[in-house]
Amino acid sequence: MLKSSRVPYSVHEGRDIDVAVGDKLLLMSNRKEDGFRATNGELVTVRNTERGNIGLEDGRSLPINYREFTHGYAVTAHRSQGKTVDKVIISADAMKQELFYVAASRGREDIAIVTSDANRLGESLGVSMARPSAMELASQIAQSVQAPEQGMAQALGPSMQPSTPKFEISPEHGFGLSL
Repeated sequence: MLKSSRVPYSVHEGRDIDVAVGDKLLLMSNRKEDGFRATNGELVTVRNTERGNIGLEDGRSLPINYREFTHGYAVTAHRSQGKTVDKVIISADAMKQELFYVAASRGREDIAIVTSDANRLGESLGVSMARPSAMELASQIAQSVQAPEQGMAQALGPSMQPSTPKFEISPEHGFGLSL
């Protein structure tokens, strides 16, 4: 009988990138080994590049066999969750309100929003990705059974209806909208 073992692997497209002192890098895989630990999504700054080794400002050096990184000057809103930065630039023509909140709330000091269609962006921000919980659905179904004359659509209530914008983007709010 063969004993199976788990072998970690990752799939990446290899390409050469220039790395210089001061560059921000986005680490793209977890690594735990003696003398080095990396977390997928971690942003680091290059301290030095000597003889093919990359030293980081936090004192670590990337092992020669750890090459799962890219430049880290821009990240998606999804990848930015849990991180805080000084300045945020959001580039979008459409974005659901929860994702916009994640992107916009990452910045400490400044936010800029760049879009080619401010009306479309504003409309899309009124759309929520939130789904009702099982308890909310059960309650709504129970109400529809108790009041069948209202019809199912009416009984489902506001949580099942498309949401409307709860805020408006305008220059008075301090957002920088660019076309």
